[in-house]
Amino acid sequence: MQLKQTLEELGVDYDSLLKRFSNNENLLNKFMSKFNTDQTMNQLQEAVEKKDYEKILMMAHTLKGLTANLGFDQISSHCNDLVVALRANDLSQTDSLNTLICEDYNKIIEGLLKINE
Repeated sequence: MQLKQTLEELGVDYDSLLKRFSNNENLLNKFMSKFNTDQTMNQLQEAVEKKDYEKILMMAHTLKGLTANLGFDQISSHCNDLVVALRANDLSQTDSLNTLICEDYNKIIEGLLKINE
């Protein structure tokens, strides 16, 4: 499957994202392929398991920026919601927001694996 089609199916504004990458589809593809190996999500999940709220905040903030830069607005929005909740010391939303983040992340990974099939 082509990069453009896959990203559009994931809700990414492909044309806008491509402009962010200087209209260089090879560069965009390179960054998308690196997303699969980024450890931020794993670190977020470890922090959630340990209820390490400081690390959860740091990893959610990092994932928010990473996914925003790659055009994955839905997961970025959920990460932002988690960051805002934790900064307000509202720990009650951690699990539900983490579940949404995991669902979004898994959809992205599944979609990215279809590229070049």
